[in-house]
Amino acid sequence: MKFIKHIAGAALCAALLGAAAAPAAAEDPSGTWRWAHFSAEAWGASQADKLFAEELEKLTDGDLSARFYWAGAMGSGNELLELTANKAVDVGSFVPSYFPGQMPLMSLVNSIPLTFSDPVVAMEVQQKLAMNNPYFQEELKRNNVYPILFHGLAPYRLQCTKPVRKIEDIKGLRVRTFGEWPPKMFEQLGAVPVNIGMVEVYEALQRGSLDCAYLSIEGAGFLKIGEVAKYWSDINLGAIAAYSSFVAYDTYEGWSDEFKAKVAEAAGVAEAFEKESFARLEKSTMEEAAKLGVEFVAFEDMDKVNEVVPNMLDAWVKSMCDMNMCEAAENTVAEIRSVIGTD
Repeated sequence: MKFIKHIAGAALCAALLGAAAAPAAAEDPSGTWRWAHFSAEAWGASQADKLFAEELEKLTDGDLSARFYWAGAMGSGNELLELTANKAVDVGSFVPSYFPGQMPLMSLVNSIPLTFSDPVVAMEVQQKLAMNNPYFQEELKRNNVYPILFHGLAPYRLQCTKPVRKIEDIKGLRVRTFGEWPPKMFEQLGAVPVNIGMVEVYEALQRGSLDCAYLSIEGAGFLKIGEVAKYWSDINLGAIAAYSSFVAYDTYEGWSDEFKAKVAEAAGVAEAFEKESFARLEKSTMEEAAKLGVEFVAFEDMDKVNEVVPNMLDAWVKSMCDMNMCEAAENTVAEIRSVIGTD
């Protein structure tokens, strides 16, 4: 009898040890995601977020839906990294370059001016780096966020309360900027950069604390900037990757491969929609702006801008080297240059 009890006890211990050693079961979400968004529902990229949520609901047979909290209703743009990482929200749509200290790598393509001519390329470079580059993966894991959807922005231009035709016209202007690198560019051009969020730009122009917005044409449109800034310069300061939509990194790691594939499929549909929308939205925005009395001003000194502002990628690498991140920076820029083909 003692022998039988001993065998039974050993078997129970073995079973318990085996259970402890087995990987945790995948935890796929259901119910309603709380999706906190830094920007407004009217943005074209926001429509891609909504399409993603609709597609994922279909792919899960209605088991998972999303409720959006737009324009900082569940946390400002400067709070959403922490809220997403700590799972206070299920999905956070925010701008990595609002967090240059925590996310210097993800911030690069999301803010670097005068580098990308095509928003589709910027969007795809950001995705490639985030998904495949080990330095980016390390940064994402350290911050406990994982991007499930990427966005792009057509070339940034200037929407001002006075015409900007020549490089001299930029000097002394108070220009809305964000992140670390757009301010550096405008300082080189003699402007006064003012870092504020997108949703604050209209009021700042209206009350006279800004002279210019630094936005894509579509962004200026959905923010109704044409009501308060009547001179839109066609200066081309480059396309960028826009914000990304994130979940907590450890939440993503806990999903099954099957659910991850559904997320990727929904993202593919939404990102394809967005890529096809850039030119259409820019054209329709310009038409609406003209109805508001906006004057489109031809900028004559693009060559001078490129002469005055140093190569932004080189400047970024130098800055990163000063932070003892040389290897990560050089690796990142080499990947970017392999795509855009510049020296």
